Amino acid sequence: MDDYTVPTSPELLAANRRLNELRARVQAERPAIDAPGGRTAVSCRRSPAQLTAGPADTAVSDAVSPDVAEQLAIIAALPSHLGWGSEAVTAVFRQQSTGRGRASIAIAPEPSPASSPQPPTVPQPLSIRLYPDIGLGMLRQEKTAPGRLWLLLHHLDPMGRGCVRIDIAKEQLTPKNSNHYLCGKRQLRNLLRAGEGVFWTRDKEHIWLRSAGRVAHALGVERLTGRPVALPVGALLAGIGEFRAHLYAAFHSGRAKGDPRTSCGMPVATGMPIARDTLTDLSGVGQSSQRAYEARLRLRPQVNYAIGEVANELNEEERVWQQGPALFILKDYRGRQGKQGKSYLAWQLPNSYVGQHQQWPKGRQKRINRQLKDLVMKGMPGNDGTASETPKPEKRYYPNGRSASQARGPHAADERYWPGERGDGHGRFALWRPLTGGK
Repeated sequence: MDDYTVPTSPELLAANRRLNELRARVQAERPAIDAPGGRTAVSCRRSPAQLTAGPADTAVSDAVSPDVAEQLAIIAALPSHLGWGSEAVTAVFRQQSTGRGRASIAIAPEPSPASSPQPPTVPQPLSIRLYPDIGLGMLRQEKTAPGRLWLLLHHLDPMGRGCVRIDIAKEQLTPKNSNHYLCGKRQLRNLLRAGEGVFWTRDKEHIWLRSAGRVAHALGVERLTGRPVALPVGALLAGIGEFRAHLYAAFHSGRAKGDPRTSCGMPVATGMPIARDTLTDLSGVGQSSQRAYEARLRLRPQVNYAIGEVANELNEEERVWQQGPALFILKDYRGRQGKQGKSYLAWQLPNSYVGQHQQWPKGRQKRINRQLKDLVMKGMPGNDGTASETPKPEKRYYPNGRSASQARGPHAADERYWPGERGDGHGRFALWRPLTGGK
């Protein structure tokens, strides 16, 4: 057996003697505690040392006996390594609560700062709501760089308070090791200056984000059409070229009717045909840039063809004046349009497109459109007190033949189209039926 050195310090000897006396007193008083009606309950929510600190810091039940209170006072007076910090003393008092009818002393340790409950944090979503017409306004007004920052600041504000501290924006967007790294501090100052008055207003400490309605009005958008889409946060951080491509594709995603179908693993376009010249007028993006964006995001346009009447010399000449170089002769070898082997007049229509973004519910879009109408009319009254509206283009494409034949009014085109069958069954091109009639 190893040699044991007896402590010779007078303080340690006195402490050990007091501890032995305490143990003997507890053993002698245990029958009295176990007696009927002598059950003792001590309940505290603070540290045991605070139980004897005073009336304001004491949480001891009225059922505590004077002997137990004296024991608590003795333990509190012991040194830290022999008092409540000693495992031996704590074990003695814990033994009293193991048997039935014995004293129950419930001691809750003070929560450490590390284990203290933290306020719940709001998780940041993986995508952000984008109204496609606002995205086209960014492209048209060449405000894509500050517009991207506006969307990122909304992403950093998941509670929707409309305010982000400037120091938090710098902490999240400027360090290169950050998950939301966008640019350096100097470029961030330039972006904040470029978007002032359009996307936000600032003071010395805060960035006050403007609402979607006011941003749309500042970008020249008169009305929100289609559905909002879920723009991935990764598209905001991948680069300004990638962001522009997603803004262009978001317009096609918002125009799609229903859920995009798939064929051979590829999405099938479900939007109505739209000419590239019209896309240029809406977005300010040229046709070559449109094709570059489509190739960058791997978007496949669907080619549309219209099948007209049986070809002969009279109607062919008339169609040439109407359709120009888009007209060609289609010979029906399989007899899908009528008698096998007949030739028909056919011409190419504008393409249909589908984006790669999920559609979101319209939500507040109707309210935003009312706000836009009020903002357009404010300061732009005519002679009769009304604002001049942009003339609507003629509608040429309809979802079915019934709606195409029933279309009337000044905005219905003379020649209307409705979809027939998909030419190859894979969505690479589709056939449309023309319907000629008066307005």
